[in-house]
Amino acid sequence: MTTTTTIPAELFLLLTNDAGRQEATQYRRQALAGAAVAELVLREKVEVSEERSPRVQVTDPSSLGIPVLDQALGALTELDGRRLRSAISHRSLDLTEVIGESMGAAGAVTRKDGWFVTSWPAQDASLESALRARLATAIREPGRASLQDGILLEMLRSLRIAHRILREDLEGMSRREIDAAIAALEIDAPAATAVRRVMDDMSAVMIAVTAGAGASAG
Repeated sequence: MTTTTTIPAELFLLLTNDAGRQEATQYRRQALAGAAVAELVLREKVEVSEERSPRVQVTDPSSLGIPVLDQALGALTELDGRRLRSAISHRSLDLTEVIGESMGAAGAVTRKDGWFVTSWPAQDASLESALRARLATAIREPGRASLQDGILLEMLRSLRIAHRILREDLEGMSRREIDAAIAALEIDAPAATAVRRVMDDMSAVMIAVTAGAGASAG
């Protein structure tokens, strides 16, 4: 990895507004779970099968010493062999709290407990500002994009929110141009195919949840 912050933690910053609520997507929880699975694949802690509806299997349950990834790894150990999309949706892979705490310790956010939910208002915007600048550079200068940049950007594209999240950092680029630039990035890693399966299934989870909500409303 080329940064000191995990993929799910950086995604958390991008998907959380200054008031501490989820931004741009109502599926932050599932997106963070998918990001954690992707990083664990890269760290060779879990494997994703090549089936049409892939399963996730833990190959090395030993601790990484990184709270968010250790929580995700523990949850996946309990869910070992589950279909990937089922695992991503499981309540035990709700990483919002542990990521919020880690970002609070880094000074990026502060915890605010409400009557029903906890939010994470921004405290120091420098971490997110640096992240956004890095991702904008990755799009404008693909040769400088890191593996982590590519995965984060592909996740935003998969969620169909890349333009909404980065439009102020990429002034003058349309939604189509941003998506095309992200699609053109090469995720150069032995686990790249597995990571793409994670992102594909993450997108499928969002579609399924949306369809379910629509059916309930009807």
